[in-house]
Amino acid sequence: MSGLVLTLPIVASKVEAWRRFCQEISGSRLQMYIASRRRLGITAERMALVENGYGATAVTTLEALDVAQLFNHIVSSKLPFDRWYRNRIQELHGINLAGYEQFSQLTPLSEDHELLFEWTLNPNIPK
Repeated sequence: MSGLVLTLPIVASKVEAWRRFCQEISGSRLQMYIASRRRLGITAERMALVENGYGATAVTTLEALDVAQLFNHIVSSKLPFDRWYRNRIQELHGINLAGYEQFSQLTPLSEDHELLFEWTLNPNIPK
């Protein structure tokens, strides 16, 4: 299992539209959303709104079996829901996800990295 955190600014005039987007995927488009996420191998997704004096930001966390494959599918899928989702991301955040394909490739840490913290669940340790 791997994860991905996307932190994307929301276009200034689109905060309410972003809220409606979240309502739409959890309401009228929920079945299409679930089918899309299953097809993409996403096991969890969380979307949060962070507002401060500088504007609004959407923080989305995804968990999937293969994040690189997931991102490639989101960017290239021709399915109606996936195209709708990409178009809404472009409208609400002002970005085209196709421009982020390079981030779908897992990049190994450099030899001179500084790991400051790491935690992994060990199922052999009792609660």
